[in-house]
Amino acid sequence: MKSTELRRHFLDFFKTKNHVIVSSMSLIPRDDPSLLFTSAGMVQFKPYYTGTIPLPYVRATSVQKCLRTSDLDNVGKTLRHHTFFEMLGNFSFGDYFKEEAILWAWEYLTKVLAIDTARLYVSVYKDDDDAYNLWSKKIGLEPARIFRFGDDDNFWGPAGNSGPCGPCSEIFYDLGERFGCGRSSCAPGCDCDRFPEIWNLVFPQYNQLVSGKREPLKNRGVDTGMGFERLVMVMQQKYSVFSTDLFSRTIKEICAATGVVYGKDRTTDVSVHVIADHIRALVFAIGDGIIPSNEERGYVIRRILRRAVRLARVIGMQDAFLYKLVPAVIDVYDPAYPELRKRREEITLVIKSEEERFLATLEKGLLQFEELSKNTTMLSGVETFKLYDTFGFPVELTQELAKEKGIGVDEPGFLTMLQQAREESKAKAKFTPQGEWMIVTEGRGEFVGYDTEKTETNILRYNQHGKTIDCVLASSPFYAEAGGQVGDQGEIVDPDHFILEVLDTYWFQGMIVCHCEITAGEFKPAKVIARVDIKKRAECARAHTATHLVHAALRKTLGEHARQEGSFVEPGRFRFDFTHFKPLSEDEIRAIENMVNEKILEAIPVEKTVMPIDQAKRLGAMAIFGEKYGEEVRVVKIGDFSIELCGGIHLDNTGEIGFLKIVSQEAAAAGIRRIEALVGMRLFERMRDHDETIKELSRAVGSQDKDLVAWIRETQHQLKQAEQDFETALAELARTEAMVLLAKLFEDKTRFIDQELKNYGHKGMRMVADIVRGKAPDAIGFLYEKVQNKVNYLVFVGKGREKDFPANTLIKEIGKNLGGGGGGRPHMAEGGGGDPANIESAIVALRKIVV
Repeated sequence: MKSTELRRHFLDFFKTKNHVIVSSMSLIPRDDPSLLFTSAGMVQFKPYYTGTIPLPYVRATSVQKCLRTSDLDNVGKTLRHHTFFEMLGNFSFGDYFKEEAILWAWEYLTKVLAIDTARLYVSVYKDDDDAYNLWSKKIGLEPARIFRFGDDDNFWGPAGNSGPCGPCSEIFYDLGERFGCGRSSCAPGCDCDRFPEIWNLVFPQYNQLVSGKREPLKNRGVDTGMGFERLVMVMQQKYSVFSTDLFSRTIKEICAATGVVYGKDRTTDVSVHVIADHIRALVFAIGDGIIPSNEERGYVIRRILRRAVRLARVIGMQDAFLYKLVPAVIDVYDPAYPELRKRREEITLVIKSEEERFLATLEKGLLQFEELSKNTTMLSGVETFKLYDTFGFPVELTQELAKEKGIGVDEPGFLTMLQQAREESKAKAKFTPQGEWMIVTEGRGEFVGYDTEKTETNILRYNQHGKTIDCVLASSPFYAEAGGQVGDQGEIVDPDHFILEVLDTYWFQGMIVCHCEITAGEFKPAKVIARVDIKKRAECARAHTATHLVHAALRKTLGEHARQEGSFVEPGRFRFDFTHFKPLSEDEIRAIENMVNEKILEAIPVEKTVMPIDQAKRLGAMAIFGEKYGEEVRVVKIGDFSIELCGGIHLDNTGEIGFLKIVSQEAAAAGIRRIEALVGMRLFERMRDHDETIKELSRAVGSQDKDLVAWIRETQHQLKQAEQDFETALAELARTEAMVLLAKLFEDKTRFIDQELKNYGHKGMRMVADIVRGKAPDAIGFLYEKVQNKVNYLVFVGKGREKDFPANTLIKEIGKNLGGGGGGRPHMAEGGGGDPANIESAIVALRKIVV
């Protein structure tokens, strides 16, 4: 069965069991700051188990895109590990439980797919007699094929630091003895490849708190996850996931590009596997809007790309080529994920740009390695991590290079640094609650901020950690960060007891959470008054409405390809990423600014309407890629100029923006431009600052009436002329000084000379040295200049003596005696620093070496 058929086959089976088919969420998890990536099928359903949001259905099935890096070192080496993978799943929220989950799983595998039952084994949690009895009595498996395992193997979750979890039952497939480890104890759960787990049936019945405590789950249920790649391997009767139709096309392309023969050498095959796995992960991650960078998700994606590039070099590919594999991956996945084809050009450009950048960095890293490996027997953990972090060197590459030089690598020290970096990355997950949620009243709260900026309400739950409190309100006027717009700030007040300053507002498991600090009194849950900071919200709304105008203006000016790729909206300022393949010209920026400001001056009403998504699409409303929309959507319409799906805070009229100015542009990634703009009071303050600067400049030049631009150009011309005059005078002075030194040199049979030069600077000293070297090829000289209790110095060596006394070696000897440091080339080297009092001793030491 082809992989494209198997996905639909699975979903259709559970549709017959009254499950709602739910599309995959993005690899960027929504409403869960504890996760960097969507790592399991149940991530988008976590709130359904905890009961924090109303259930839209009680049964669901999905094929979920997932990304994990916990098994990165095993990718390519085993038959079953991946970074990106798809997870087939069926879910129950307070509906069916263990019996139906086990019976349906067995029915699908053995009756529908007709998998040989003799190859199937199962495991259950050590104390889960219910699951054991279902497998033994209902299914009829003999005890020898049912295994009991402990917490490490058969207790799942939570995904992140808290949430639903529970015992699980796993189904294993026996590939046969040839894939085993040969031990008599080899069985399901063994580390070898013989018994891959193909389906994990999890029974969430607990909610784990941050402290580790487990409480009964409100909606206990079922959460199953079947590795799609492993199932395809079984159904296509392959003995490796890399031999299936999911990878065969990509591997063929890799071999064609590199010239390697697949299947002949295990080491080569592992490299090919890793490249095939990683390019697939990159295509899906970048397709979901995760751009390689030095922060959080982007950092992980960059590491995956660089690992693939390094292994490409191992099998002989020195140039960028990963980007050439993108079409192969997209062709394989196009039937299931057609959105990838729409973004093919962007994905290709991002990967190509990152590859080329890393290859250039790699060369610099090799030079750095050469420096670090001089005069040492061991590279420290800090040095190894620097190569890893700054130059993208995997530790394996550093170890290989070090082995060639006969030196060691402090791997434990490196791992300590790496773990520290990972912890810092995890800590950046925004406002992950530190304590436990104290529930005052059941409920998830509602957002009322479209209609009001102040309300009287109750606290439903809170999470206190010292002076910091995260709380959920029954009615919240605070907008939670979403769609690029930052969360509202303000205050929550109980007039008799406390004041909470709301520092930010964010989504967490379907709830709007206010991140607060106690600024007065002692907190205790009560009826409160919640007030949004009106000024900051208004400035945010100005910026957000302006992004819609800019988006429309970009498309009208540059073309329909200029599509939004991301944004960040804060009071009075926004950053806007869009698809475009070259920098904006000054004329294009001016045209966009003019168009937007004209629409601001027209004072167009901003209409906000909730409607069915199909109706919104018929109206031409633009959706932002990567955002997930429900059946009902909010449409923001600005006359006939702009119409978009958007849940953010907006103005009622474009005239309220004031005016707009684009203040910068840069490349966010290959094929993606980023502009930054200011609006409203923030722009006014910037213009006022600029006006003050102009006044200061005018006062500095002595007149309010001067044309500053003309004055600056004339002054620059005069300075350039003065520099040229100075250069001419310096050259003449250097020529004169060189003649004096040559006269002294011919009198000195040692052919060594030293001389203090005053007010020559580095350039003047080099001029003198060049003239002397040209006239006296057997000369060696030391020139120096005292500057503010320090010494600038230079050593030059004539062409005839460079091999015996290279200047870049002599300069180090000078540094030992004089102090400071320097470097250069064999004919001339320069240094600086040191103590002027040591000049004479340095000259004596140098003379002893060369005379």
